[in-house]
Amino acid sequence: MAVINCVCGHRLDCADDAALFAAYRAHSNDAHADLTITDDDIHKMIAAAARMTRWDGTTKTIDGPVEIRALKPELAGDFLCFFDRDAFQDNPDWSGCYCLFYQYTGDDWNTVEAAATNRAEKEALIVRGEAHGYLAYLDGAPIGWCHAAPRTTLPGLNSVPEFQSDGDHEEIGAIVCFNIAAPYRGQGLARRLLDAACDGLREQGFALAEAYPALRAHSDARDYHGRLEMFLKAGFAVHREGERFAIVRKTL
Repeated sequence: MAVINCVCGHRLDCADDAALFAAYRAHSNDAHADLTITDDDIHKMIAAAARMTRWDGTTKTIDGPVEIRALKPELAGDFLCFFDRDAFQDNPDWSGCYCLFYQYTGDDWNTVEAAATNRAEKEALIVRGEAHGYLAYLDGAPIGWCHAAPRTTLPGLNSVPEFQSDGDHEEIGAIVCFNIAAPYRGQGLARRLLDAACDGLREQGFALAEAYPALRAHSDARDYHGRLEMFLKAGFAVHREGERFAIVRKTL
């Protein structure tokens, strides 16, 4: 059984890769006719899925203590293993990201085809202590991630008009991405990571935590910034609204 979620949130349950190709092709033609999704694109997505832990669509209960650890050079292997195998097991289209997007300084962003390059660049950043965030562990293995870092280290934010922020960026810790392994979603893990990120940013001396949720929930993939409701419940307030996204802030 292979279960894949389209970025739009549509779920495809298929017996094998041939059935997955047919279902993804049909869904793309029906729901995303405005996009140029080729057969080769779908084959690349399926090849990426084959390298990851296969998800059968079931939920695994978090039945033990969760440990949240700040990313450090010695955790590079854990981070890479999580993104190699589990982070995008239901969304292999984005499997080459390695949570590099907002740190990326090149001209043309690519995920699937540039996966090895993105992986190597992210590993180098982690080893040099230039990548930041929090991993959630269950039974000694990562099952979730939150990318929280000094805003000044995330140049990609300034390339998105809605994320351009006023004030002294030196004072802002930015929370840009959440990734929870598919079997463990819906159990409050993102909120635990958010709380840990705010605590960590406070300890680092930041005055504000800032995040960038969509104004309306869409799908697990598209809501990777975290959902607005979660931030509001955690004590954030809307600083500014754009057309699609809000900037929310919390005083630390």
